[in-house]
Formats: sequence, C-alpha cells, structure tokens
Amino acid sequence: MSILFEAVEPMSQVVHVFNRYDEDAVDRMNHKYSTIVFVILAIVVTTNQYVGEIIKCWAPAQFPDSWVEYTNSICWISNTYFVPMTETNILEAPRKEIVYYQWVPLVLFAQALMFYCPCIHWATLNRSIGMDMNKIVKTCRDIEYLNPEARDKTTKYLVKHIDRSLQYTREIKAGGCSKFKSRLASIGCFCGKRYGNFLIVVYLITKLIYIANVCVQMYMMNHFLGTDYTIYGIEILKDITATGGYKESRRFPRVTLCDFEERALGRTIPHTVQCTLPVNLFNEKIFIFVWFWLAFMGIIDVLSTFSWLWILFTTNRRGFIRKYLKVFEKYNKGEDRDKLIAFCDKYLRQDGHFVLRMIGKNTNEVVVGEMVAALWDHFGRNYNYHRKMNV
Repeated sequence: MSILFEAVEPMSQVVHVFNRYDEDAVDRMNHKYSTIVFVILAIVVTTNQYVGEIIKCWAPAQFPDSWVEYTNSICWISNTYFVPMTETNILEAPRKEIVYYQWVPLVLFAQALMFYCPCIHWATLNRSIGMDMNKIVKTCRDIEYLNPEARDKTTKYLVKHIDRSLQYTREIKAGGCSKFKSRLASIGCFCGKRYGNFLIVVYLITKLIYIANVCVQMYMMNHFLGTDYTIYGIEILKDITATGGYKESRRFPRVTLCDFEERALGRTIPHTVQCTLPVNLFNEKIFIFVWFWLAFMGIIDVLSTFSWLWILFTTNRRGFIRKYLKVFEKYNKGEDRDKLIAFCDKYLRQDGHFVLRMIGKNTNEVVVGEMVAALWDHFGRNYNYHRKMNV
C-alpha cells in the first residue's frame, strides 16, 4: 500500500497545481484549458496517424506489394518535398522539404507543457512567504455555503493566517533609509518579501511568462513548419474575405514527391515517386486552429497584464478599502483617517491589497467586504497604529 501511495502522490500534486484558485480567468485559460486543448489535439493526431492511412505513394508498376509498402514507409520516415504542379522540370525546380508531419503529436504535447509550466512558477513562489493564497481563496469561496457560526470561525482563522504572513514579511528595521526604500517599493523600484510587494512582482512576472510563452510558440511554429506561420491566420482571413473560402496552403501540401534508392547487386537504382499525404489535410485544420488559439491567448494575456498593472499601481488602495468599510459601517471619516492610512500603507501594503483583489476575482463583493472588515477589526485590536509601524 505504501508503494501505491508513493506512486499516487506525484499525480495528486499535479492535480493540485491544475485546480487553482489564486489566479484570474485568463490564467486558467492558459494553464488549464490551453493545456487540455493541446493534449486533446495531440491525442487526436496520434490516433489519426495510427488508424488512418498517413501516406500513399504511387510506386512503379513493377513493384510487388511488399515493395509498395516499403516505398510508403521509407517516404514517411525520410521526409518528402513539394514541387508545384506547374513546374515541368522536377530536377531543376526549387524544392520545399516537408519535415514536420512525423513530429506533430510531440510538438503539440510540448506546447501543452509550455502552457502548464508558468503556473508551477507561480504556485511554488507564492507559498514561500508563508501565505498559501490558493487555500486562502479556496476557503473564501467555501465560506458562502457555511452557517453563520462556522463562517465567523473560518473568517477569524483566515485573518490570523493572513496577519501572520504580513507580520513575517514586514521590514524589521526602521529609519529614513527604510522609509525611502518603502516608498520606492510602492512603485516597483524595489521588490522582495520585506518590501511588501513580493507577491505582486512574482504574479506579474508569471503574467509576462504567459505572454512570452505565446511569442515563443509562434516563433517555434515558424521553424517547425518551415514557413512564415506568424501571418498564417491573417492569410486565411484574407482568402475567406476575398473568395468566400480558402485555398490549399503551400504550407501543408497534399501531393509531394519522394526520392529513394533501390539497392541492387553492385549498384543502386534511384527512384522518384509521387505521394499523397492525407494526414496533411488534417494537419492544416489543426494548425489553423492553433494559430487562432495562440493569437487569442496572446491578446487576452496582454490585456490581463495591463489590467493588473492598472489595478495594482494606479488605483487608490485606500479608496478600495474605504468602500468596503463604509458598507459594513466600520469607518468614521473624522476618527479613522489615520487608522486607514496605517492599515493600507503600513499593514496590508501591496501584497495584502493584492490578496484581497484576488479574493474578489474568485468570490464576490460580500466575501471581500467581510474579509476587509475582519482584518480592520483585528488591526485595531492588536496594533497601535498611532505609533509609526515598521515598514
């Protein structure tokens, strides 16, 4: 039984990373749904290669059946090349070697892995400050379905957990230099656990990795297919707009040529045969879909990154907190102004604000308001905000 548990444990870790709550919908589109899509495409292509007829070559009439089968096999593994039908002199015509079709399943699996990896970066680093955001947000999602007593206990537990994490990351040293660094850290000039912006820096880096992943995959497709894949989808749209359909692409030719040699006693006999690649009819549709999927993911990744930059660096953090405190009747404008400044700038700082924003992305306004009110009460009971807090 112990061996079974040891074998199952790595799979449970994968599932744990796969089903996460400390992220927004765009992150899930990347590491979850994109991974699923590319794995399905890889499985479908692999099945098609083993079940269907992947290549059929027009062998010389004197070839027996075994030689015809050999011709199909050798042309499949040694690549074919494309020469337009308009070319009459095959020997002198420019050739475009087709080298990708055997490797399509592996490339699609690699793309699935590339979409999955950035999530591991975020999942690993966000726990390093002692704040398991995934469990915090998941617990907040479950709070909605608890009875009032259990809901209150769970909220208090979450507040203590967040408080310990914020206290752990707070700068111990005080003084002019520390205050100066904290001001610079608030606009991203310094980053780290002690500056209260470690989580948002790691998260934004993860966002940039998602964008870089799409760019790298486009670049990789250019080299893998040996064509200008970057504008492939645009060409398809132009053809559809101009003609109501799209023409057969030179990137995925259905009819190709293959050269091989027949070894006879004391000599070799060269052969050039014409082959059809039914698999390319399928590959063309797959890579049209892949282009539009990558383009879509690139656009929403960029928009999501700019959205978070706007939320974290330009919006008023105090106004965000004040809004919920007023709803729960916790804020008195005349008496609590200094407390609000200390609570937002010295206690929560950027990482605490980010945690509340992420809770809001995955739950609702009521849950966020309850967490803000509970943190506010805990702060008032346990911290002397009239004195300068170390930041």
